[in-house]
Amino acid sequence: MFAPFTRSMTLTFGLCGAVLSPELLAETEPAQSADRGAQALELDATSVTAQGLGATTENTGSYTTGSMSTATRLNLSIKETPQSVSVVTRQQMDDFKLDTLSEVLGQTTGVVVQHLDSDRVIYSSRGYSIDNFQIDGMLNTFNRMKSDSDTIIYDRIEVVRGATGLTTGAGDPSATVNMVRKRPTHEWAAKAGVSGGSYDNYYSYVDVGGPLGFDGRLRGRTVLAYRDSQSFRDNYQLQREVGYGILEADLTDSTTLAVGYDYQDKQVQGTSWGTVPYWNASGGKANLPRSTNMAAHWSSWPLRDKTAFATLDQRLGHDWHLKAAYTHRDSDSDGKVYYGGAGFPEADRSGMTAWASHMIGTQKMRVYDFNLAGPYSLLGREHELMLGYGEAERRESSPYTVNGPTPPGYASIADWKYMGGIAKFPDTVTNLPGSGDSTRQKAGYLATRLSLSDELHAVLGSRYGSWSAHSRSRRYDANNQLTSLEDTRQQHNDMWTPYAGLLYDLTPEYTAYVSYTDIFKPQTRRDASRKYLEPVVGSNYELGLKGSLLEERLNLATAVFWSKQDNVAELDSSVPPDPVTGEEFYKSGGKGGKVQGFEAEVSGEILPGWNLTAGYTYTHALNGENQRANSGEPMNMLRLSTAYRLPGQWRALTVGGSLNWQSEIYGNSQRPVGRDGDGGLVTENTRIHQQAYSVAGLMSRYEFDSHLSASLNVTNLFDKKYYERVGFYNGVYWGEPRTMTLSLDWKL
Repeated sequence: MFAPFTRSMTLTFGLCGAVLSPELLAETEPAQSADRGAQALELDATSVTAQGLGATTENTGSYTTGSMSTATRLNLSIKETPQSVSVVTRQQMDDFKLDTLSEVLGQTTGVVVQHLDSDRVIYSSRGYSIDNFQIDGMLNTFNRMKSDSDTIIYDRIEVVRGATGLTTGAGDPSATVNMVRKRPTHEWAAKAGVSGGSYDNYYSYVDVGGPLGFDGRLRGRTVLAYRDSQSFRDNYQLQREVGYGILEADLTDSTTLAVGYDYQDKQVQGTSWGTVPYWNASGGKANLPRSTNMAAHWSSWPLRDKTAFATLDQRLGHDWHLKAAYTHRDSDSDGKVYYGGAGFPEADRSGMTAWASHMIGTQKMRVYDFNLAGPYSLLGREHELMLGYGEAERRESSPYTVNGPTPPGYASIADWKYMGGIAKFPDTVTNLPGSGDSTRQKAGYLATRLSLSDELHAVLGSRYGSWSAHSRSRRYDANNQLTSLEDTRQQHNDMWTPYAGLLYDLTPEYTAYVSYTDIFKPQTRRDASRKYLEPVVGSNYELGLKGSLLEERLNLATAVFWSKQDNVAELDSSVPPDPVTGEEFYKSGGKGGKVQGFEAEVSGEILPGWNLTAGYTYTHALNGENQRANSGEPMNMLRLSTAYRLPGQWRALTVGGSLNWQSEIYGNSQRPVGRDGDGGLVTENTRIHQQAYSVAGLMSRYEFDSHLSASLNVTNLFDKKYYERVGFYNGVYWGEPRTMTLSLDWKL
């Protein structure tokens, strides 16, 4: 059973007591309390100097950042980066309680968030799926971000839209998501909080860091969090434990070493594996409520992630830096899923057939990277150079399982509304290898920012390397003797990805730019015959205008973009997942896939105490026959989040709101139109539509003093009913209803 709210509170305050001893509080509180109030009064209006923000966003009170490197590995401001960039800062995450990656990306310009089911979520941008993820700039080679990780450990999340072949190698012209972890602070700091919300959603956290010894040359930070929640969906419950620790040491005046570990353990019950039926057996709309969940109570797809990492920063002479980084990540899952994902509901609530599988396996990832960066002089002008080398490898394996006997008709659901009597299916997990796959890429890269004149700059780069993938699947007889072996490989060498951007400063505040990069993406997705799809190839262009105003506190950006790709993978919904491994199959989209569109975004502080991020995106995707592709994603989207700290005697109160609007989406499905001579259903292809809709939210926070504050957040304020996804496996996925969350936060 899941722990009640009292356990969350006990855990949080127990951790506070363990980490912050009375002696420590006695030493730090009097010295800082007098300054803390003044610091709080200055935070929103004057914390940003004329030099602008730095890369770290925590404690800045800002909705933007001063520099980032996700697009080019060069440490550039948003205005200096020749691509579309969005940054969700720590302040925005705290204001709107964006506690998961999906919630963050759901507030990010140009990003579409859609669930496949209760525990799998996909992200897309500019008409393509987002498959490139980074943590602290290190490539994450997992094939899907199934964990939808908790964001409490991150300082900010950077999203670069368009192709990022220079930093990620193989990839789509969609986006790259970089999650940047919190770092130790040079002074003692501590935060803790608890919250409770609709559907018994309880959360608690503690975050402590500061100098540990050697006159501050050794610093540390620990973040712990715990969530215990149910859901508006019947029988679904989630429990998540989060742990993060990092040590940072100045080994010399020019050498800094950091080592860390983060852990996320998500346990669930009532896991779905697919969508909710849209049509009933008579061919009409099933009209099933948002709470519908055709999963057995014990259905579960848990996930545990464990990541160890280390970074070394060696400052050399003349502002040059040598950086080395290593990451090792383990992920494992062991749960059984039973979900009514196929069929059409009959009037007596029969008609549904279950997909059942043992979701067991491990994934291991290792990544290392070295790079050297610094300024150089050429032809009387100062330029920047970065060169490096990196490798990334992912290995996934699942043991061979033997299914045990089940009752006749076990997959046929007699009554999808009452599934409590369905027993967990038996099977045996052997020591024999079942299926497995691996992906490896390695490359050297080079980038430079050339100052051609006072107004004209160029960012040029190139990446050269290789990419390989290997997949194996084994079958055995009753005596555990190997009967079949499927072995699929692909290797791509001499992969060269050029990158070019040209920027012209129209004024000190405004810069026009154009950028280009090649697209080459080998695919790990397979078709129904279990063959890898051909690599995606193409090109990506972007033309835009950026502005940095109000002493760099406010960023403006507009861009037009267009790209062309061949062999884009499309989910083959006519083929069910593999009943043993759960693998889904894809088909090639053919040649000539094109995307064009427009984006505009404003982010930062528009007035003292008033933060805003707003973005509009238009994306038009066409397939090789010039027909609309990706109709399940909206052509038009608007994302808006704003928070205002009231002036004068009301300064303790911050109020704000959010608005997400998107245009129509539609997907294909099979609708029953009659029965054949044997009583079986006859179906025809029919579209499912979700009309344009908007979802609004509110936030408010009251600071009782410089240490304690209370917040109230409301999502889906008007309780809009809408489908987040349509057509996937013949059904729909409901968006979340109105929820309310009350939070109490304390800081040292």
